[in-house]
Amino acid sequence: MLRGVGVGKGKGMAKQAPQEVLVQSMEITRDVAEAAQREMWDKAQRRLPAVQMGMVAGTLGALATAASYRLSVLLLEKKLRPELAAAVAAAAYGGGAGAAAMVAARRWRGHPVPLPTETARKVAEILADAAGGD
Repeated sequence: MLRGVGVGKGKGMAKQAPQEVLVQSMEITRDVAEAAQREMWDKAQRRLPAVQMGMVAGTLGALATAASYRLSVLLLEKKLRPELAAAVAAAAYGGGAGAAAMVAARRWRGHPVPLPTETARKVAEILADAAGGD
């Protein structure tokens, strides 16, 4: 995680050579960037099942659209029997899409936004400690 290299040392940092301060700043920046990437990746991985279910919902929705189109065409071409089969298919695909979308929405709401909020909080704490130490 964040190592806090050189942070919170107070006045000692001002007396260091500029090259050392630059190296410490680069290390801190690298640590913060790596921590933010790890946090975002972890949060994104937790949302993967919701994304997958969303894909299922999209596929079933596309199939429902195709079946509805077929139903419309059959209603125009014929009177009753072939479109009944298309109506059943559209109802089945549409119901499946609705159910999958509901499951995806529930799974999506159960996870935090994939932003590095924890890393940002830690950096803010480190900076507040460093400012208070002056």
